[in-house]
Amino acid sequence: MKMRLKQRVAILVGSVIFISFGCHHPPAGQPLPPGEIPGMIVHETQRPIVDWGIPTRGAGLGFVWPEHRHLPPLQRPQTEEIFLSPGQPFAPYLILHVGQPITVLVTAILDYQQIPFELNGKYGALHLIPLLPGGDVELPMRIDVPGEGLHDLIVIAFLDPLDFSTDPVERLSMYARLVGRRARIRVGPSNRPAREMGPILHGAPVPRGVTLSLGVALVRPPRWPWDHPSRPGGQLTVVDGKAGQPLPVAIWASNLRGEKGADYAMLLFFNFRQIPFRGLQAWTIHLDPDTEAILTGEVVLPSTPGIYQMQVVYVFDPYRSIREREVRAPFVFGSQRIAIRAQDP
Repeated sequence: MKMRLKQRVAILVGSVIFISFGCHHPPAGQPLPPGEIPGMIVHETQRPIVDWGIPTRGAGLGFVWPEHRHLPPLQRPQTEEIFLSPGQPFAPYLILHVGQPITVLVTAILDYQQIPFELNGKYGALHLIPLLPGGDVELPMRIDVPGEGLHDLIVIAFLDPLDFSTDPVERLSMYARLVGRRARIRVGPSNRPAREMGPILHGAPVPRGVTLSLGVALVRPPRWPWDHPSRPGGQLTVVDGKAGQPLPVAIWASNLRGEKGADYAMLLFFNFRQIPFRGLQAWTIHLDPDTEAILTGEVVLPSTPGIYQMQVVYVFDPYRSIREREVRAPFVFGSQRIAIRAQDP
């Protein structure tokens, strides 16, 4: 791994990631079909079982222990920092709350690696669930947490995952398009993180004159030293590529006008499956206020022509205490979700 840190921007020249979902080709001239989402577990439509009178315009996600389901939400014990005995699973109910009918795709990340888990009696890494509004949907879940020490758990519900639109205007409205929840789990007495995150990279000052920051975004790789993702056409919404061929892409992380610094832990998802970027499942970059970093790389598209989706999920300050306010913000964030049209070569 080689990092090239310039005064204007931190650029990491990327490696190549290969993705393979099959090799079926549509007849020439036909519209591209949606790309396959492998291993997706389909659940029945879920109706709310309780309404606590909490209005929700968008969507929400949380946890509740089985013995506390009868309590109003504000009277329940916290589920942000959890202590488990060795061998004990994390087994709460998953709460999903939506303001309108919507389909979500639920996944879990333990120690910054996507994992299969049990949800409502079904086991898999991706759970497709149609939801109806009107209160809380509560589904039993079970996640095995192997090894003593500190574990970071992230549970995500991707919103409208089957929307494979290639309308750039509609894609602009898909910024984030997820809800998530973090929990720090300590197994046994050890306070040592269960995973080494690798070297923490450091950003560089935001170039003078740049006024745009998208948090974390998928962008076109800079083509020359003075190029920058904030320029028109730098941010990606719909991208064309060739099936089976590499697609250049960059991740732009910016803390422009930020009130404080933080470690950004970033994961890349291709059709909702985590993929490595430059050989790592997760990248950690420290950004002080008014600094940024750009990671460049290539993703080799599946050999099957189709429309695929890609997104970065990120959190602040991995393995830090949420209850002690060591985390800049305890939420789960997402970049815009871009569409990729993989055409026949």
